[in-house]
Amino acid sequence: MDIPKDDQKIHMNTLSEVMNKMREKGYEYDFQMTDLGLVCKKTNEVFKPEELVIKGVYRFEGESNPDDMSVLYTIFANSGTKGLLVDTFGAYSSVSGMEFAEFMKKVKREDDKP
Repeated sequence: MDIPKDDQKIHMNTLSEVMNKMREKGYEYDFQMTDLGLVCKKTNEVFKPEELVIKGVYRFEGESNPDDMSVLYTIFANSGTKGLLVDTFGAYSSVSGMEFAEFMKKVKREDDKP
C-alpha cells in the first residue's frame, strides 16, 4: 500500500505499519463496535454514527496470511477523540457483519489519508 507524504511515496505492507504511522499522526485510541455503538476502549465513550467521521480506510488482503485480511478505519469523533478501528473480514471477522455494515454506512466519510 502506498501512502503519499510530502509528495513522496512511502511503501507500507502491513496493518501494523499503517497503524503505527496513524498513531504518530494522533490516532491514539482504539475503537470497538458494540451493541451500544462505537466505543473508545480507553475512555469508554460511546459514539453514534452521526458523531463520527471516517477520515481514511485502508484494506489489507493477505494472500498467504489470514491475519492480514482486515480493514483499518481512521476515525474522528465530535468530542475530539481520534482513533483506529480494525475490522477483520472473511472467516475471521470480529464484528457482526450486518449491524456493523449498517452502522458504518451512516458514518460520514472524509478521505484524509496522509
